[in-house]
Amino acid sequence: MAAPVPPIPPVMHAGLQPADAKQAPEPRHPRHEPGNRSQAPIVYRPLRTKRTGADLLEKPHLNKGSAFTRTERATFKLSSYLPYEVQSLDVQIGRATAQLDRHKTNIGKRTFLVSLREQNTVLFFALLERNLKELLPILYTPTVGEAIKQWSELFRRPAYECYLSLPYFESDPWALPARLAMHNPEIYDGDRPYEFDLIICTDGEGILGIGDWGVHGTEICVAKGNVYTLGAGIAPPRILSVVLDMGTNNQQLLDHPLYMGWRHPRVQGERYDTLVDAFVKSVQALWPRALIHFEDFGKANAARLLDKYRNQFPVFNDDIQGTGAVVLAALLGAVGAQKSKLSDQRVLIYGAGTAGTGVAQYIRLAMVELDGLSREDAESRIWLVDRKGLLTASTPDVSEHQRPYAEKHHETVPKEGGLVEYVRVVKPTVMIGTSGQGGAWTEDVVKRVMEGLQEGRRPILMPLSNPTELSEAKPEDLFKWTNGQVLTATGSPFPPVKHPRTGREVPIASANNALIYPGLALGTILSSAPRLSDRLILAGVRGLASLSPALRDPEHGPVLPDLAHVRKVSVSVAAAVAGEQDGDLTGQ
Repeated sequence: MAAPVPPIPPVMHAGLQPADAKQAPEPRHPRHEPGNRSQAPIVYRPLRTKRTGADLLEKPHLNKGSAFTRTERATFKLSSYLPYEVQSLDVQIGRATAQLDRHKTNIGKRTFLVSLREQNTVLFFALLERNLKELLPILYTPTVGEAIKQWSELFRRPAYECYLSLPYFESDPWALPARLAMHNPEIYDGDRPYEFDLIICTDGEGILGIGDWGVHGTEICVAKGNVYTLGAGIAPPRILSVVLDMGTNNQQLLDHPLYMGWRHPRVQGERYDTLVDAFVKSVQALWPRALIHFEDFGKANAARLLDKYRNQFPVFNDDIQGTGAVVLAALLGAVGAQKSKLSDQRVLIYGAGTAGTGVAQYIRLAMVELDGLSREDAESRIWLVDRKGLLTASTPDVSEHQRPYAEKHHETVPKEGGLVEYVRVVKPTVMIGTSGQGGAWTEDVVKRVMEGLQEGRRPILMPLSNPTELSEAKPEDLFKWTNGQVLTATGSPFPPVKHPRTGREVPIASANNALIYPGLALGTILSSAPRLSDRLILAGVRGLASLSPALRDPEHGPVLPDLAHVRKVSVSVAAAVAGEQDGDLTGQ
């Protein structure tokens, strides 16, 4: 049995010690003994550092501001750098909250929060932790999309990200490992220096739903890192954000006088692959246990790079695996609420790009692993729609990741009628939207889905495109058009909907990847898994799906837990992943 994953402790200021201080023996508690599940107090050892005075205050991971104790002020030569009063973290949070409330726009609030993170990391995360539901949409999606577009204008100082630009690399390829190593945090836990557990990297080509934003993609990496800390408790100094600057095809950026990236058309092919390969192998040489998180790579590279490295190193692509995993968890929650099986479903995925085919792969995996179908039988239960229409064996020029599903279907597809006719042909019980086409699921489409259902079945409709204006349908309309029968999850946050039959408010599940990727990473790191395999991801999916409120209240419960409970969710996901990895090792 795997060791239990302990609860993630609340954010707190750790003590500091000089790096040359004598290290006291680590106290032992019953919870530290093998197999013991007691809830004895968590023991915090002081962080150790060689920094003093103004140099210490410049390090946001170490700076405690007015919370430094009298002893710490004397030891680290801070007394003349700080006002006299020693204030608690609670007092600091109160001041920061009042300062935040003075900003009236979301982008203004976000700019304040970013500035706070660059000054006092613990205060930043403590403030977020206490106001998670309110502030996460400001720091993460949807506000991060606006911040990405304005990044060069809003830039103040780098927040310890690593920028690997192609021209620098090509001028001196052998310097890349050293450039990465320079970012290792100068913080010590006991006598051991911190190392990176997690590397989040992007090339900026496929940012959210807004396309190629070049080096501005650094914002999404930092935002994801914040969620890893809030959700899974991964220490900020153990997370490194990396931007692979390959240029950009965004003419708006190339013409912008303040653009800070490499002003060059985006490079692809051998030059691109050489830098990516050098980066991945350098990370493995420097920090062999670190998980590499690929974020917002373009369609031409995302799946290709994942396939290239996933069997060699611990790598993870959130757009493919994270999206597929959280949607599968929502689907398992919806199927469980009806007490049916995944293999009983007919799945139509509207939008067959990177995200859509990633969802298809994980639905296929679950049908095989959980319900015992053959791979071919699972693929025959999944239909894809893209710009060419409903993909079948006769559709020309389908991609490698679309082909296994298209070639299983030989339906006669009408040339006219669009999605309404595709639904008539397929008779889906599940429809998933990853198209980015706002309002594409009309009342006629949904009514046609209802007509194709067997008696007693409820439609599972998941409009996942974001931001909100790109959602294929609004939950309020789905409830109205189905008379409250729909089971749904969305890609953007929506307010609760009044149930048309019972009058009760129904929370709308948000299929936010943040419900799954922090726990997947935590489980991988804690278990030292050599790879994040589909088997481990499926274990994490089941851990998330088991928390679905719809299992307890099928009529009014959302199919996924609320993001406000991300810490509890992440512990469940991490425990499932670590337990599966422990079982794999035992079998070996």
